[in-house]
Amino acid sequence: MHVWSAALDEGDWAERVLGPDEQAKAASYRFIRDAERFSRARTLRRLVLARYLGCAPGDIAFGETGIRRPCLAHRGGALGQGLDFNASRSADMALVAVAAGMRVGIDIEVARAMDDIDDIARQHFHAREWRAIVAERDPAAKQDAFLRCWTRKEALTKAMGVGLHAPLDTFAVGTAPEGATFRPLFDAGATGQPGWWLTDLSAPPAYAALAADGAPARVHLWRMRV
Repeated sequence: MHVWSAALDEGDWAERVLGPDEQAKAASYRFIRDAERFSRARTLRRLVLARYLGCAPGDIAFGETGIRRPCLAHRGGALGQGLDFNASRSADMALVAVAAGMRVGIDIEVARAMDDIDDIARQHFHAREWRAIVAERDPAAKQDAFLRCWTRKEALTKAMGVGLHAPLDTFAVGTAPEGATFRPLFDAGATGQPGWWLTDLSAPPAYAALAADGAPARVHLWRMRV
């Protein structure tokens, strides 16, 4: 299990590897910085996957499964067989997770000012989670707990291929720090399966989580410098 990170506002991202649909999406952004960050995050995704597929970054074709979950349209080479990936970005940070023989999801959120944490938690989180968040009186600790919980949930639903369309209050991922890989708890009848596991990758002010199915695997962290 490999996780690649990059700072989108640093380095030379001049390489032209994006497909027509990605270029069109970048052109739709109102602000130049947002367009640049989108383009660089998509470039990162291609640069990372090209290392495993043994092809040029611009030759990679993408498709979708589930509820708009990105996937490889075709997998070339021995290392491409059974390869899964997932990507996330927030502000100037981007992550790409790559795994073989298992489904993977990843999410990152860079902390920002929030004044509606309790309301969002009550509306979307499992009862044991929102109660812990609402009970926290220290603003910094409250935000820590909220973002830790949110990134875990989003990483898991992305790995499952259901995205945030899934009812987030039917499974619990917790709000406290976890020092090792751990499993989410699904309510009876909830969408999911017992094989999912989670790993925290948070380094405040950036919060991140990784989800995958199957047996827990060692996570290798890599930094992409361009």
